[in-house]
Amino acid sequence: MAQVRSARFVRAAVTGGAFAIALMIAAYAGGARGDQTAAPTMTPSPATTTTPNGPQPIYPPSPCASGAGDCSPAPQGTYMATEPPAPATVQVNPNAVRVLLGHSASARLLSPPSGIVILSGQDENVVRAIFNPVDRTIDLFGLHPGNTQITITSQQGLTATLSVSVQVSAGRSDAFTSINITGHPASSAFVAEMAAQAATHVTYAQAGAHINAGIAEDSRELPPDNTAIVHVPLDVTGDNYFAYHTTVAVRVTNLAQPQLAPRFMLVSDFPETITEDGTLFYSDVTIDKPARLLYYHYAPPGAPLRRVLVKVQNAGNDASLLEMIAGIGGPYTDILGVGHGSTLRFLQHDAAGEGQVFEVPPQATINVIDQLLPAGNLVAGLMQMRVITGPGLRVAIVVQAADASPIEPISETLLSSSVNHARGVYEVPEFFYDESYTVGDMPTTLAIGKLPLPNLVQGAVLGGDYGVKQSADVNLLNPTGQPADVGLWFEPRGGRATGTLLINGDIVQLHPVEPMKPALVRRFSVPARGFVHVSVVTMPEGGSSYPVNLLFASDPPPGAGWNISSAVH
Repeated sequence: MAQVRSARFVRAAVTGGAFAIALMIAAYAGGARGDQTAAPTMTPSPATTTTPNGPQPIYPPSPCASGAGDCSPAPQGTYMATEPPAPATVQVNPNAVRVLLGHSASARLLSPPSGIVILSGQDENVVRAIFNPVDRTIDLFGLHPGNTQITITSQQGLTATLSVSVQVSAGRSDAFTSINITGHPASSAFVAEMAAQAATHVTYAQAGAHINAGIAEDSRELPPDNTAIVHVPLDVTGDNYFAYHTTVAVRVTNLAQPQLAPRFMLVSDFPETITEDGTLFYSDVTIDKPARLLYYHYAPPGAPLRRVLVKVQNAGNDASLLEMIAGIGGPYTDILGVGHGSTLRFLQHDAAGEGQVFEVPPQATINVIDQLLPAGNLVAGLMQMRVITGPGLRVAIVVQAADASPIEPISETLLSSSVNHARGVYEVPEFFYDESYTVGDMPTTLAIGKLPLPNLVQGAVLGGDYGVKQSADVNLLNPTGQPADVGLWFEPRGGRATGTLLINGDIVQLHPVEPMKPALVRRFSVPARGFVHVSVVTMPEGGSSYPVNLLFASDPPPGAGWNISSAVH
């Protein structure tokens, strides 16, 4: 019985195919212990398998035959496509690239998104082209000015074209320059204007390209004996050139200078119509003989493109410093507008003492004004010149072909014409009036441009007093017991005229006014038994017909009224 119990114990502990082996080991072990009872013969139980707990999944039979690779069932009635997708087209952005000579540029390959492309067909003397498979770009380097096309071919044989133009820069510029100015103080606008002018002078454009200086946003008002550095944005552009963009730093220094009245009036209006190149006018300016210069010239239709230069020549052995307060107009096609523009700018700058200081080296000639003069256009300029230190200077107006060298010395041979206009030196550059008007009296009249000035050199008198500054102090008196209005009217006497007036320091401009039709400019209220002081500064304007009467009256002149003229702006 002991042997039977031992065998049952083994069956309970062992399962599956190993049960029979365990049973024989157990029986042999029992005999080894000395039990003499014979063991009964046992029939082994069938092998058992362990079954996990819970319900088991039921799998449907495979729909595919044995050995099939893809046995996904297709819906009934559908067709399984076996053709490969269409190859990706070749797309590049942009499809036209401009490359600066000696510099790099890139175009991005948008498609295909992977794989390599082959570049072919380009002129390898013009551009070097390389495909960058990592960044998916066509990298270009300009070797020589010219145009070419690159064919881009994918691995599937599809193509696209990239147009390449290698261009030279439209210009170049220095990074820094400086300029000396005057002003008490110099306004922010004037500082910006002078900085832009200085930046332009250190910028060099290719033939046919154009320089455009922007406004320095960091400009500010500059008192005397102060310095500021402002930054001028600058562009040089032109057809078939690579646009040049930069910023020029300009050091602007305001040199404190006294404002001295000129002693002479220099005029260049002969020949007025330019038909050939040469010297139009010249005269001398010294420390004790400051002068104001006026020029006004016209290029007829069909004339070649020319330029008008104001040259300053130092024949001495030491450098000279020259102060110049200027107002430049044109080129314009408007006969009256060009003179109006130059007068407006001059009176504004003159009132603030805003000018530029030039250093003229010994035995040298410099250009202080350079204006293009296209056919059918006019140019005009007003400038007050004073030698601060150094030898006296020769000042000349020269006209030349636009593409001629602008650095030639001054010729003493003057151009001439059969049509007579003013050219010469005149001794009275300014008139002063001290007048009054009493309410109820006849108008007080200031005749502007009425007195012709004799010429100190050979040439015509200066009729119309063009370029001569006229300043007036007028007291408006009201002896009555009631407030009264006094008007200021602008009345051309010979023909249409424009005007610029500084009235108590404020600029007033007039569009063309017809002759003998007074235009009301200002209306002053004079208190009872009181007075009003009025300061007026003006100047006859080139192209306009002067003289002009300025009328102060408490009753409108004939043909006028109390409404401010529409010509006033």
